[in-house]
Amino acid sequence: MRMAHGVLTLALALAPAVAGACHLVPMGIAGSVGKLGDVSVAFGTADDAQHPTAWQGPLRITTGTAPACTVSDEVAVIEAPVLLGDGILYVPTYSGSNNRLYAVDARNCRVLWRSRTFNGPTRLGDGRLTIGGRPVPLDRLCRPTGMTKDGR
Repeated sequence: MRMAHGVLTLALALAPAVAGACHLVPMGIAGSVGKLGDVSVAFGTADDAQHPTAWQGPLRITTGTAPACTVSDEVAVIEAPVLLGDGILYVPTYSGSNNRLYAVDARNCRVLWRSRTFNGPTRLGDGRLTIGGRPVPLDRLCRPTGMTKDGR
């Protein structure tokens, strides 16, 4: 009985941490438009109308009934996966062989953070976001932790 009580106490203590974790969801993109919940994103011109893999931007975001806003031109050429968590849009970009990941506030289109340049894909797996094989630590509000706005 004592052990069962201990296990229950531990489970209850960990529940808020698990429940409060950032939950990123990949945005489905059809043509040049993505939609997830009340967030809609126009990605600009696609590289291929039938089977797009990249978009030129600029990103134009609409959240709920608020007016649309446009993200800075620095956030281009965009590739999948574009991820959304707690109002933060994670947008992978590339130029040549240099990749960069941006965190954008979906409510006002402000760039909150950008990674350093990296080589390789952006991936979401096992509840973790990685860029070029390195983890991107996120807080429970889906904001990058321990890094300045320019990814350092």
